[in-house]
Amino acid sequence: MIKRSYTLLALLATILVSCSSIPKEADTEWTQEMFFKNAQEAMDANDYKAALYYYGVFRVRYPEDQTRGIAAEYEQAFIRFKMRDYDAAESGYREILRKYEESPYAVLFHPRFKELSSIGLKSIEKKRKVENTILWRRNERLWAESQGEVLTDINAEY
Repeated sequence: MIKRSYTLLALLATILVSCSSIPKEADTEWTQEMFFKNAQEAMDANDYKAALYYYGVFRVRYPEDQTRGIAAEYEQAFIRFKMRDYDAAESGYREILRKYEESPYAVLFHPRFKELSSIGLKSIEKKRKVENTILWRRNERLWAESQGEVLTDINAEY
């Protein structure tokens, strides 16, 4: 009975977290700081969609704030990375790096976002290599099994 109650409670919590929604609107009185504060609170609650929304609305409302704009853009790319949307994250990181090279406002950008975007791209590359290795290893194992063979990994530590 207790185990069932915990299971139901865990299921309910999962449903509530997964049903987190994008806010319908951001208050028109919000300052730039309030967007970042609300986005960070959403991140802390693992509500990535809401955080993306707040950073996106910030970028639309305050396009002239280049310094915070690049920070919001980085945060959006990072959130995409955390959501495992590697294509969108990679695109975001590349756009940030392009701006550091081409934008007349690049002198206003904090250098950490350039460095973090480069690190993000390297992380995506590593994750893709690992995923490809796992996929190929799985396919090799399935092929071997279909041939009546057993695939042994001589490098595995048992």
